[in-house]
Amino acid sequence: MNYHHFTIEERCCLREYYVKGKSYREIARLLGRNVSSVSRELRRNCTFYRDIPRYYPYTAQKKSNLRNS
Repeated sequence: MNYHHFTIEERCCLREYYVKGKSYREIARLLGRNVSSVSRELRRNCTFYRDIPRYYPYTAQKKSNLRNS
């Protein structure tokens, strides 16, 4: 099984689509990823501000790098 981490460019696109209100399925299709990968990425790396989930690509990249080290 091959696993490829999200790149910073993919994370920036993911944020753009997420903010525009696109569904996980639509985001996955646009990025060429599995729906579960997109939902997992958002669940793991969302930051909550006033109980509203926010996704920041550079913060997500830092969290990912910390988990992988």
